[in-house]
Amino acid sequence: MGRFGSLLKPFGAAAAYMLVVVVSLWLPLLAYVHYDGIREWKGVAASWLSGEETRKLMRYHGAPVLKVTQDRAYIWRESRWIPVRKRAGS
Repeated sequence: MGRFGSLLKPFGAAAAYMLVVVVSLWLPLLAYVHYDGIREWKGVAASWLSGEETRKLMRYHGAPVLKVTQDRAYIWRESRWIPVRKRAGS
């Protein structure tokens, strides 16, 4: 048991170091991906559905999330996205 314990300490330290390196590289990448996606879709939502309309839809349906695409707005119900508003002229 003594030899195994002495071998385990360096591997544990190396694993902890690798975990710190991976997390420190992964978190900024994750933040960038989400920020880029939010920035991209912010223009789509703002182009046809105002912030006030979004809040009214969320309040009316009691939904914590509203998915807005180029032609429709959806709420999450019963494990699926249900359309609640269609863009005028589409």
